[in-house]
Amino acid sequence: MWFLTIFAFLFAVRALAQNQTTGKLGDAMVVMNNPPMASYVAMFPRNGMSKVKGKVTAMSGKDGKGVNFSLMLQGLPKEGGPFSFHLHDQPVPMDGNCTGTKAHLDPYQRGQTPACDMSMPQTCEVGDLSGKHGKIEGTRVSKNFMDMYAALVPGIGAFFGNRSIVIHYSNSTRLACANFTMDMMD
Repeated sequence: MWFLTIFAFLFAVRALAQNQTTGKLGDAMVVMNNPPMASYVAMFPRNGMSKVKGKVTAMSGKDGKGVNFSLMLQGLPKEGGPFSFHLHDQPVPMDGNCTGTKAHLDPYQRGQTPACDMSMPQTCEVGDLSGKHGKIEGTRVSKNFMDMYAALVPGIGAFFGNRSIVIHYSNSTRLACANFTMDMMD
């Protein structure tokens, strides 16, 4: 009997959670108006600060709905993972210091607590890509996913084309960062 009571309680909590609005400004909205064929890229060159190299490409989804991300990275350390990755609020400063990228991109003022629930991505920070799509495991990654809440249309809070992406160690220390720039496709 107690098993049924616990099950009913957990089912009720889950039902409430599915209706919850976590950001001070509500849940993230699906971006439906990304410019057709818009493409941005963030390049991670090896330098004195990080051995990570590769790129993250972001392209408008079909009919302007969402953004397709493609991560092709190598040189991640053997220890310190799994690695999270986020869109950050500011670009990488000229000195390359990743702390200058400030906080995660969070136009709905959600914050990091409680942790992002992959089953309810609209309740996560817009910039919490690893919370919504999984962390990076290992020293290299080839990963593709669609994010419905990121934007390539300037002028809205979820736009990241003038911002950065940061890779974090599992303890949240910043490992590597790169700026997004418009990808001039041939």
